[in-house]
Amino acid sequence: MTTQGDNASEGGRNGRMIALIVIAVAFIASATTAMLAFTASHRAREADARALEADGSDLREMVTDWRSLRIDAEKAAPEDRQPRVDRLVIRINALSDWKPRTPCGQETRDRLRGVMEDRARRLMRDESGQDAGTLPVDETDILASAWRQCAVEPGKDVKI
Repeated sequence: MTTQGDNASEGGRNGRMIALIVIAVAFIASATTAMLAFTASHRAREADARALEADGSDLREMVTDWRSLRIDAEKAAPEDRQPRVDRLVIRINALSDWKPRTPCGQETRDRLRGVMEDRARRLMRDESGQDAGTLPVDETDILASAWRQCAVEPGKDVKI
């Protein structure tokens, strides 16, 4: 026969066993959550890197196209410049319509657009000599500086 003391000690053992099982399950759940979070974070970093590279490629292509059109407009005689500047404006609008994949791409797009608009305005005023003393900012330099900043501060927006 069992006595009341035996039942109490058996109940205590069962309670400790249940507590250990609960602790083990909680530990396994915590470790699994940590592994899933790490994996998700790693995938997100890889996706961000691919998106940043795609933005950079798109913007470099746009700047290359812009530069060839800009050089053509700069070499044109003032009376022949308007149609060439109109093509530049079309490229500015295409840049504005482009949808960046990253905050860095968006900031760089906005900075490039401002520089390109200034350049187009300068080309139209150039014949009057209004901007003779100031040199415009180069679009390639803007792109390079923004991308350097993106590399230094991954995951953050570019600061002006």
